[in-house]
Amino acid sequence: MSEIYEFADFRLDVRERVLERAGGERVALPDKAFDTLCVLVRNAGRLVEKEEMLRAVWADSFVEENNLNKSIHAIRRALGDQNAEPRFVETVKKHGFRFVADVTKTERSTGVEAESPRPRSGLDAQVRSVREFPHLVRRSSGAIPAVSVDLEEDELPAVGLSAADPASIQYPELATVVPAGAPAVSTRPILFAAVLVLALLAGAIGLWAYLTSGRDGNLPGAKRSIAVLPLKPISTAGRDELYEIGIADSLIQRISSINGFAVRPLSAIRRYADIEQDPLAAGREQKVDYVLASNYQLANGRIRVTSQLLNIANGQIEDTYKAEKEASDIFAIQDAVADEVGKSLESRFASTSGTAATARGTDSEEAYRLFLQGMYFYDRRTRTDALKAVEVLEQAVRLDPKYARAWAGLAHARRYIINLGDVAQTNAHDETRRSMEAVNKALSLDSSVSEAHSALCDNKMYYEYDFVGAESACRRAIELKPGSPLAHNTYGRFLLSRGRFDEAISELKLAIELEPTSYFHQIVYLTCLAQARRYDEAFRQMDRIAELNPSNAFRLYWQNAGALMTAEEPSQAYQRWLRYLRSANLSLAHTDEQTVELYESIYKTSGWPGVMREQAKRNKEDPVEHQFLIAAIHAQIGDKDTAMEFLEKSYARREFWMAHLQVEPRLDPLRGDPRFDELVRRVESK
Repeated sequence: MSEIYEFADFRLDVRERVLERAGGERVALPDKAFDTLCVLVRNAGRLVEKEEMLRAVWADSFVEENNLNKSIHAIRRALGDQNAEPRFVETVKKHGFRFVADVTKTERSTGVEAESPRPRSGLDAQVRSVREFPHLVRRSSGAIPAVSVDLEEDELPAVGLSAADPASIQYPELATVVPAGAPAVSTRPILFAAVLVLALLAGAIGLWAYLTSGRDGNLPGAKRSIAVLPLKPISTAGRDELYEIGIADSLIQRISSINGFAVRPLSAIRRYADIEQDPLAAGREQKVDYVLASNYQLANGRIRVTSQLLNIANGQIEDTYKAEKEASDIFAIQDAVADEVGKSLESRFASTSGTAATARGTDSEEAYRLFLQGMYFYDRRTRTDALKAVEVLEQAVRLDPKYARAWAGLAHARRYIINLGDVAQTNAHDETRRSMEAVNKALSLDSSVSEAHSALCDNKMYYEYDFVGAESACRRAIELKPGSPLAHNTYGRFLLSRGRFDEAISELKLAIELEPTSYFHQIVYLTCLAQARRYDEAFRQMDRIAELNPSNAFRLYWQNAGALMTAEEPSQAYQRWLRYLRSANLSLAHTDEQTVELYESIYKTSGWPGVMREQAKRNKEDPVEHQFLIAAIHAQIGDKDTAMEFLEKSYARREFWMAHLQVEPRLDPLRGDPRFDELVRRVESK
């Protein structure tokens, strides 16, 4: 069936990918802009949120909002629309877009048309098939070559294809040599025969690739993404984390071993343990194709688990899996359920298992329970929770001293205490020693634990300044667990410290793609954009984070990405800073209403430099603050002596910021100072 929409004096043919004005004049649109227009028109009158649009149009890739904005701009330009007074596409600020014109939809069978379409040349048809059905021509193996053509709607082959007249296509390489005196012979039948052969060959290759791809209709090469939610009890009495989180953990590891699946990590799905959680909402938030939602029931010494595979795109239940086991051995239950569901998914999607994921790592149920609790605290990413994580994970390794995963988790928790620790309470040298002891213990027990290598990378980067060793450890962590957002985040931070910004951004985007709801990944990404001096993107990211957590926006703006302040006009910087401060949790910002009023008074008399000097004075007196950040503020206000004084204190304490000495924009006023250059040499020559 043809899917045709008419609005104003435009006609949109979705199947033929044609946008026309009245009278048949075609309007060129890039592919993604055309897809975006289709989504808007299909949902005419309804707000289509940005995230929904990005999932619909860029389902298999991680892109910035800027890609969507470019498509909207292209649509408006093609339709003659204006953002200020929209006739077609209305912008709903901070939310999305709405198609506001009246739309009429018609459908008709493509078998018999009232009017014959203009004939297409073989190459024209081939190009169209590549545009519309890339999955038919991009996958091949063996001796059959892969075909890949990526064309925007307004791009044409270099051989001179005319959009107006298919008969005007010229093929110089097929020119026929005519002997002198011979009668003129038209080469057009020969040319069209050759083109037809090429088109048929491409079609045959595409059909073969499609039939042998085993992708169940999905694009070859693109992994199916799935979130395995914590199990829900039929009865809320006697809930047990080893069933709810433990079985989910086993399912995640089992499905991670299936070729063609990208599985959200345990750290991403623990947030959905609420008994009332809507699985489809969780799937949309995690930006996945499928959700595996399960419940369990304990009765008469047995456990019954029912899992449903939900398709997020259409909201339908695609399959149901059931398993029933004796409830005497929790670990055996976890493994049996995971194996049965895993085999069912392999069969359904005609896939196979690759390398098995890291095993649970302990035979002690209590140690495993403590490990799950400890990693839950660690993933909350606060100093208080990191201290709890250390306490709980130490209990786990006391119960099972050979528990490598718990040792690796303990190493990370101790490292995080250092990164978030305050001057008064944290001895970075002692904590690093304990963290490295845990790393070495984990690696000696099981060198295949990815998290141990990530922790090693952190310590080598932030404490030992062994940047060669750090990169080696980071890369090994990713090799062992390519789907680990922690591994990609750690490597992204390393690359950032080395000034390899494009690589860092790529790794951090991947971490966000693997764990979309992680606030920590978003913060690190912001810091990366700021230190890469990509300020426009950083400001947009800052605003996104401020929406997620307004109470922390002030400290984040001032501390973690304070370089942003130097990129704005003073009045803009002050207004942004004041806006974040007013929405902040004032106790977290180490301030109060009286101080806010003082800042406003200072700004009126001394401007933004005066506000910065007051903040520098307060931070200098604050025993909680990182010495590096105090130094950065003094560098910005031109107080080089005080800045160097605090940088030396930061170096002595091995604060993690020191690894970023060469890339931090706030320290630009110090570059060229012999004292600063000597400090850089000490850090970089370790």
